[in-house]
Amino acid sequence: MERVANFLLEMDRRLAAAGMIALPMCRRDIGDYLGLTLETVSRALSQLHADGVLGFSGARQIELRNRERLRNMDA
Repeated sequence: MERVANFLLEMDRRLAAAGMIALPMCRRDIGDYLGLTLETVSRALSQLHADGVLGFSGARQIELRNRERLRNMDA
């Protein structure tokens, strides 16, 4: 969860426009980049969505709804 949270915060810093992140890669590629499996990335993103930390708008569009919780996971 910490790696995914850190990745999302980094993408937010680099790519966020109007509160949305357009991820430059699919979940499998994110997993490869972070050294995690596709399933682990998917579970982490699903859990963050269920917890209200992020929202989805399309396959690669993510809205960070609670950056503070992500930062706390990254600590």
